[in-house]
Amino acid sequence: MRYPKWFALMLIAILFTIVFVTTVSAQGGDVARGKALFDRNCVVCHGDRAQGRVGATLAKDFPGIRVDALLDQIIASGVAGSVMPAWSKAKGGPLADTEIDDIVAYIRSLGHQAPTAATTLRTPATIAPAPSAVATFPAGNTVRGTKVFADNWAACHGDKGEGRIGASLQKDWPGINVDAFLDATIARGVASSKMPAWSKAYGGPLTDQEIADAAAFVRTLRVPTQAAPSPEPENAPSGQSSLIGLICFGVIVLVGGTVLAIGLAASRAKKLDSD
Repeated sequence: MRYPKWFALMLIAILFTIVFVTTVSAQGGDVARGKALFDRNCVVCHGDRAQGRVGATLAKDFPGIRVDALLDQIIASGVAGSVMPAWSKAKGGPLADTEIDDIVAYIRSLGHQAPTAATTLRTPATIAPAPSAVATFPAGNTVRGTKVFADNWAACHGDKGEGRIGASLQKDWPGINVDAFLDATIARGVASSKMPAWSKAYGGPLTDQEIADAAAFVRTLRVPTQAAPSPEPENAPSGQSSLIGLICFGVIVLVGGTVLAIGLAASRAKKLDSD
C-alpha cells in the first residue's frame, strides 16, 4: 500500500516535534532553584561548591552527549555499589522529578569552577587500622554533637534523626558499649551500604572529637512516645454492652409487635362473632 508524500512529511514533522519537546523539557531545570536544593540535600557529601567531600567532585565538565540525562538518572536512581543513594520519589527518595531537573541545571552551571579551599591529595598507600571495639575516641559532647549532626547528617537522616534517605536513628541502641559502636560506625561507614566513612583516617572530613560528639547526640534520640488513648468514662457503654442493649431492644420490639398482632386478631374475631 502506497502512502501519499504529504503523509510521510507529516509523520516526520510529528517525530521532530516530539524529539524537540523532549529535549527542551530535559533542559528545563532552573539554576537558582537547583542551588537551593543542592544546598539542602547535596552539600554534606559533595561540598558547598561541589568540590567533593565524602562524595565525588561535581565542579567539572562532564563528558558525553546527553549529560543532562546521565546526571538525572544518577541522581534519581543512585549508583549501585556506592554511597550515592536514590533521590527520586519513584525510587523511595524525597525529591520530585522537577527538583532533580533543577539540581542537574545547577551542577551543569558549575563547569570548571575551582574549589575555594585547597584540597589535600590522599595517599592510598596509607591504610588506617580498623577501629577496635574499645572506646578509643574522646568523650563526646551532646551540645557540639547537635551542630555536627545538623551539618552532616540531617539531609540523610532527618533533622531529628527520624529517617529520610538514610535510616531512622530514633531508637534504643542495643549492646554493651554503644558509644564505641557508634563511633566506629560513623568513622568507617558501613560496607555495602549508603553510609560512607566520615573519619579523616578513612578519607572523610571529620575529626575523632566531632565523631564522638555526633555519637553522643545520636544517643539522645528516642522513638517519639505516642499519647495513650484517653480512657472511656465509667458510665459510657462499651462495645459489648451496646450490642447487648441493641439485641434487647430488638427482642422488645419483636415481642411487642407479636402481642399487638395477637390482640388485633382477637379483637377482630370477637367482632365477627358478635355480628
